[in-house]
Amino acid sequence: MASADEYGVRYSKNQIVKALQTVEGLLKGPVRPAARIAEVLSPYMDCTEIGGINGQLRADIRSSIFARMGDAYRREGNPHLAAQWYRRASAISPGDHAVTYAHTVCKHGLAEFYSDALATLEEHRRRWLAKPMMVRFVRRIAPRKWADPDGREIVCSEERNLEFLRQHAMAKAA
Repeated sequence: MASADEYGVRYSKNQIVKALQTVEGLLKGPVRPAARIAEVLSPYMDCTEIGGINGQLRADIRSSIFARMGDAYRREGNPHLAAQWYRRASAISPGDHAVTYAHTVCKHGLAEFYSDALATLEEHRRRWLAKPMMVRFVRRIAPRKWADPDGREIVCSEERNLEFLRQHAMAKAA
């Protein structure tokens, strides 16, 4: 159960991971999963502390709560709302949602998100390249990404989206 202390709202890692696993199943289920996913994740959205972990892992787990909401709205065909949730996730950590965020923003021409999506994707890539080569290799060939046509499109468009964002975010800033 969550506890409120002088530091904020605290959940255990197991509680949040279990909720995220439930959400992964929901994302594969009904066509319009956002309401159900919001129901599962809403207790964790105010989480500021995760028992037993801290640092980057804590930020990544907290970020994934909001990124899964982005995934739900993207799946429902609402890219603008998805981008808003990905932006919120990015404010915490440039986690694994960065590539999907950039893809969503580029695919739908969501210019108001270009700068944020670019910064998130660039930071995600810095973190990715800092990982050992074997870890990157194993994660890149993860079957779940390649078995899904949408996932395959997202992964394959990363470089193109990065270049698009660099060009357009800079132009918009000027």
